[in-house]
Amino acid sequence: MNAYTLASPLAALMQPQPLPRLPLAEAIRQHIDLLLATRLGECRYDPQMGSAVWQGDYAAITNPTLWKGETEQTLAALIQQYEKRIRNARVAVDVDELEEIDRDGVRRRARKRLTIRVNGTLIDVDEPLPELHFILYINPVASQ
Repeated sequence: MNAYTLASPLAALMQPQPLPRLPLAEAIRQHIDLLLATRLGECRYDPQMGSAVWQGDYAAITNPTLWKGETEQTLAALIQQYEKRIRNARVAVDVDELEEIDRDGVRRRARKRLTIRVNGTLIDVDEPLPELHFILYINPVASQ
């Protein structure tokens, strides 16, 4: 089963030719990436859509294990609610810190990196979804 890409240029939509299609797993990956990059309240039509990852003060996390568990549960619920092509979404989050050092050896800034892995079952074919990987940089905010 194939799906359309989220990145179709508007001009292509106006042409009488077929739009590029993606494998289902890639279309799901693009949609989950969009969900992760969206802040809560950012979508006017659905203020509940979006990731709570962007709402925290990560320098003030007192219990990283508790935060990680809550984040995994929140993201799994987000995916279950908005990505209807998979079921039993499982999310694993790993957190590490990256330091950027300039040429003089001076620490410029530190960023936290979230590595998010998503698994589940494709509903249409009842097969496992290949594990999807996402990387988000927070403090300061960025994504890859």
